[in-house]
Amino acid sequence: MAVKALGKDKVLAVSMPCNSINADFEDAMLVADTFGVRFIKVDLTNTYKELENELNSTLQEINVSSITRESSINIKPRLRMTTLYGIAQTLGYLVIGTGNLCEAMVRIYYKMGR
Repeated sequence: MAVKALGKDKVLAVSMPCNSINADFEDAMLVADTFGVRFIKVDLTNTYKELENELNSTLQEINVSSITRESSINIKPRLRMTTLYGIAQTLGYLVIGTGNLCEAMVRIYYKMGR
């Protein structure tokens, strides 16, 4: 819809894997190629792991690993939101979000990390 409304030269697709399978990235690249839009990948795996490690070292009395894994449904969308808005601010773009299959299955959609 963004390509139809704005033209492919004004659309940037961003893939943000976080402990994701490569097939997801390949599917995202295929969609971007199909619509002829610019495509970038920002891998959030290390960022997520670093946050988890920092929380564990700061809150030594609590096993944060299990907490963050259980709440990753909230942490990962917030990392993606921060990434998208950082890119948009840097490039002077607007963020147009799409949900993913997990979000669709639980009938939620994150755009602002909520």
